[in-house]
Amino acid sequence: MKVLVDRKSVLREILRIEGEINTMRRNPRYVSIKSHIFSLESRRFGSHTVSIAAPEDPETTLELRNNSQEMRDTLSRYKEMRTEFDDRLDGLVVRKAGLQRQLFVRPQ
Repeated sequence: MKVLVDRKSVLREILRIEGEINTMRRNPRYVSIKSHIFSLESRRFGSHTVSIAAPEDPETTLELRNNSQEMRDTLSRYKEMRTEFDDRLDGLVVRKAGLQRQLFVRPQ
């Protein structure tokens, strides 16, 4: 981790990190993961099966029965994938917050 000396470079780094955060949040893979988690968690009524993309291969469609073990396993795999994205996002947010504190601290 490099030490940023002047305010201009700190501000540039904050803006770069903010852009990276926005790019990750709009990543089609991340959006689809969140969408699949929502569809699997909100299955309460309707059809007894749900068609959803496989976590490992989005081109493959899985037919899952509601509340089956296979559905729970698929949901847990999607949650693990979301956790990987969320961990990277959290790291960027923490770095950005640290730089903002550094930028707005009054010298004494």
